[in-house]
Amino acid sequence: MFVKQIRIESLGNSTYLVGSQEAGVCAVVDPVRDVDIYLREAESLGVSITHTLETHVHNDFVSGSRELAARGGITVCASSAEGLQFDHRPLQRGDAITLGEVQIKVLSTPGHTPEHISFLATDTSTTDPPALFSGGALLVGGVARTDLLGKQLAPFLGRWFFQAIRQELQPLADDVIVYPTHGGGSFCLATPAQGGALTSTIGLERATNPFFQARTEQEFLDLALADLPSYPAYYKRMAGINRRGPRVLGQLPVLSPLSPREAWAWIQKEAEAIDTRPPTAFAGGHVPNAYAIPAGDSFGTWVGWVVAPGRPLLFVTEQPEGHDEMVRQLVRIGYDDLLGYVQGGMESWGQAQLPVTTLKTMTEKELHQQWQGGDAPLMIDVRFLHEYQEDHIPATIHVELGELQEHADGLPRDARLATICAAGFRACTGASILRREGFSDVALVLGSTNAWREAGYPMEKVERIEAP
Repeated sequence: MFVKQIRIESLGNSTYLVGSQEAGVCAVVDPVRDVDIYLREAESLGVSITHTLETHVHNDFVSGSRELAARGGITVCASSAEGLQFDHRPLQRGDAITLGEVQIKVLSTPGHTPEHISFLATDTSTTDPPALFSGGALLVGGVARTDLLGKQLAPFLGRWFFQAIRQELQPLADDVIVYPTHGGGSFCLATPAQGGALTSTIGLERATNPFFQARTEQEFLDLALADLPSYPAYYKRMAGINRRGPRVLGQLPVLSPLSPREAWAWIQKEAEAIDTRPPTAFAGGHVPNAYAIPAGDSFGTWVGWVVAPGRPLLFVTEQPEGHDEMVRQLVRIGYDDLLGYVQGGMESWGQAQLPVTTLKTMTEKELHQQWQGGDAPLMIDVRFLHEYQEDHIPATIHVELGELQEHADGLPRDARLATICAAGFRACTGASILRREGFSDVALVLGSTNAWREAGYPMEKVERIEAP
């Protein structure tokens, strides 16, 4: 039996190929939508993909199972309780899938979602330890959260979760290797990942995982429901897409070059412009009403958090070489209507004499001088709650970036505003949102909290803030 882990950094997840090189077959566990990564890996291993194994209906990405099945000869395997509306093999507890010498048994592990199952793979030709593909049922040092389908259901799912761990996972031998889907960087985690490890063993989790060690249902619920962070807005749309079956792409979309005037015509009609350049470049000049979402591992997450679905997207970028990764991140979360990019970037845009908007910037020193003089702008810290609680610039207002559009009407429109995050990237997105919402006097604090702290300026700490 072989197991090949494929890390999806933009989601904080891992997916897997498991199978038999001797028999030349394998399955993909919890595939993402850009399935060429699995097809290439299977070819390099000399095996064919015959199955996809879904641990649950995913809330954080569009599944690639239907995309793989469209290639032919691949069976989608999922819990009978998922209610998938496309061809698949429904699974129940105790069912088995055979891949050569590899026997894969289905375990019932509801909790993260009501239909959740896990897969226990055993090599029948050796005494090697089995592999548990646990999805969100067991993570390194924790479990996946129970509130993604609504806070009202979270305690109910938590009780199921506790029983699933006791009945299905606790009896497993210590040497069983644990391969979770969710890991560090995923908003599906109930608690922060411990130490950055991607895999574990049942024995290690038995000894160190507080959820695994919980002795009572209430003890488990207290852990599972405490201090749950916010999660991206697009999560609410994923389950429905995955249950119905996402549109088959056939191949990864390629961004087409658009002349500045073509792009401007689309923007005036219906398209949203997303500027992926660094904050200083965006501030120096950008397309009016563009979202500033710098390229990187979190690009897709922030698009999904702040950009409403259903409108075509076009992009202002620095280098076309980064387009492939951008497109992958977007199709993974259901953004398929990708028009293209502005050929030549903002330089060609300016040459075409099209409208250009700039954004004010401030250094930490300038902000500190105004703060000391009692003339500071209204400072809006857009970091996550746990970051703000750890330390923040005095007199800042805390509004998480993902909630800024929702709370924009609560901000005074005649005030000077300044957006702050950790290093300036999320603050730039926040400033672009406020400008889109009609606030005219907005400044981006370059370097933001990190630069302020490094300069030795005062910081405040909040022990605990109760969510409303």
